Amino acid sequence: MSAVGCAIAAAICLLAGWTAVRRLQHLTTAAPRSNDSELQECVAFLQQHMPKRDKGKVHFGMLVHHARLALKARRANSWAAAVPWGIFLNDVLPYRNLDEPLDVDWRSMFLKRFGPMVTAAGSLSEAAQLLNRDIWKIWDLHFVPDKSPEIMSPGQTLAAGYASCTGLSIFLADACRAVGIPARVAGTPSWVKDRRDSPDDRFNNHNWVEVFDGSSWSFTGACEYNTAGLNHTWFFPQPAKGQLPGNHWYAIYAASFRHTGLPFPLAWSPDDNTVPGVDVTQAYLDAPDAGGPTAVAAVAAAAAQATAAAPQAQ
Repeated sequence: MSAVGCAIAAAICLLAGWTAVRRLQHLTTAAPRSNDSELQECVAFLQQHMPKRDKGKVHFGMLVHHARLALKARRANSWAAAVPWGIFLNDVLPYRNLDEPLDVDWRSMFLKRFGPMVTAAGSLSEAAQLLNRDIWKIWDLHFVPDKSPEIMSPGQTLAAGYASCTGLSIFLADACRAVGIPARVAGTPSWVKDRRDSPDDRFNNHNWVEVFDGSSWSFTGACEYNTAGLNHTWFFPQPAKGQLPGNHWYAIYAASFRHTGLPFPLAWSPDDNTVPGVDVTQAYLDAPDAGGPTAVAAVAAAAAQATAAAPQAQ
C-alpha cells in the first residue's frame, strides 16, 4: 500500500475509533443479565482494579463493551478459550496497559481487522507471531525513538504513523488482547549496561511485550518480528541478564491491571506510581541464553510478587 493509501486507511480507522469512544463514554448500558456470570465477573474485575486516573471518566458502558468483546474473542479460538481465567482477566480483558490516552475504541477495530488473521493459528505463540509480522505493514507503522509520552496510544500511533518502543508495545499488546492472546507491556526504566552513545542520559529505558504462550510468559520486541520465534530479541541475553531484581531503576517489570502493591516505573513520568507492576527480572536471569524465561522461573516470580503484594491489594 502506498504512503497515501496508508494515511487514508489510518484516518478512516481513527474516525471510526474516535466516534466509537465518544459513543461508549456517554452510553448508559444496562447491567449484565444475572445469568451471564462471566460477563458480570469481567465487569466487576475492571471496576475493582480501575486506575484512579480513570475513575469518573471511564463509564460503565465502556467496561461492558470491553468485557463482551474480550469474551467474544475468548470463544473464537481453542487456544484463546484455554487461557486460564485469572490470566484472561488481567491480561486480555483490560482496556489499558500503562498511562496511555483512551482515545480510540481499539478493541473493536483490532478484533475486526486482526481476528481473521489468526483464525488458522494453532497456538497462542503462533497467533502472536503472525500479528507481530503482519500488522505493521497495514499502515506502514515504524519505530521512531524518544516519542513517549507524546505518542503512546493506538490512536496516536495510527495518526503519526510511528511510535517509540512504548507506543509500539502498547499497540501490539492491544492487538494481541483484541484476539484473545494474553499480553502485557514489559520493560525496564534503565539498563545497567548503558547502550546509548551518551552516558549522561539519565534514562535509557526500553519496553517490549510479554505474551502468555499457554504455559509461561514469553517475550518479543514490538515491530521486531523474528523468524526464530518468541524469546529471540536484541536485548536478550544481554543487556537483560545484567538487570538487578528489586532495584527500582534497574529491574525488569511487567505491567498489571490487577493491584500488585508494586509500581511499574514510567521512565517518562518518574513520579507516577499509579501503574501496577510485577518484578520479573529473575525470570530473565534464570532463563537459558538460547531462549526466554522458563515456565518455572516466570510463574515463580509472578507468584512471589503476588503473594508479597496481597495484603496491600484493595
